[in-house]
Amino acid sequence: MPEKLSRWTRFKRFLKRNMTPLWAKRFSYQVLSLLISIAMVVGVAMYAFTKSYDSRKLSFVDGFTITAHTGAFNTPANSIESVQAAIDNNLDICEIDIRRRPDGTIVMGHDIITTNNDGVEVSVVFDIVKKTKMKINLDIKDTKALPGLYESICSHSMEKQVFLTGIEQNQADEVQRDCPGIDYYINYTPSRLKIFTEDYQKKIIDMLEKTGGIGINCNHTYASKTLSELLHKHGYKLSVWTVDREYQMKRALVNKPDNITTREVELLNKVIENWGK
Repeated sequence: MPEKLSRWTRFKRFLKRNMTPLWAKRFSYQVLSLLISIAMVVGVAMYAFTKSYDSRKLSFVDGFTITAHTGAFNTPANSIESVQAAIDNNLDICEIDIRRRPDGTIVMGHDIITTNNDGVEVSVVFDIVKKTKMKINLDIKDTKALPGLYESICSHSMEKQVFLTGIEQNQADEVQRDCPGIDYYINYTPSRLKIFTEDYQKKIIDMLEKTGGIGINCNHTYASKTLSELLHKHGYKLSVWTVDREYQMKRALVNKPDNITTREVELLNKVIENWGK
């Protein structure tokens, strides 16, 4: 019984038997032309998409802030250099990731900490930042770090100079228990379609009331002006991450968030400064 061949295998054999060098050359040109055409169409669409925002009036909510994502200004992520760069550039907020060493020491770190030598101790960061007006976004990667983190926050009198992100709805009780009085955003992925319905809007507000969050922290692709207006109407905030490209920044800005987190702080400031020009 002959072996059954897949369509892809039959197609490759067909090409091998029938494609002459001239045809192969023309076929390659056709594929290349198709890819170039697609790139041009996408580029033109992206340009028109970006320029459409320039015609809108730019305005900000009271207290609008820019957060330097850890590793901004070409510094190593979760490093003293990253924090110091945010201070030197007069940033409103800098972000660091929070982990715990096996011995319980609270450190900066995105990935799991496996030894007692990994990560820079958060207490060192607090010693530096408490001398400034800058706030710290503590992105929680492990809720087991919360009790030790709270102890360090209080011992450095940083209660009003920090807030938490990375908190899921089912972790809100841990935050309230282990970090009482510390503000925190709830990580949430809102639907771009359901957000227009009253039932879904009520669901979001009920969720925030239940969890005690000061607002929603979400990827910029899920934010919208409707979501922003809903949150502000009920006294909550909208924070978006991680906004690193110009068209993303323009789209995020017209949605009027309370905070934008970006690795490209200088580009964002340039977009704001040159808006509509």
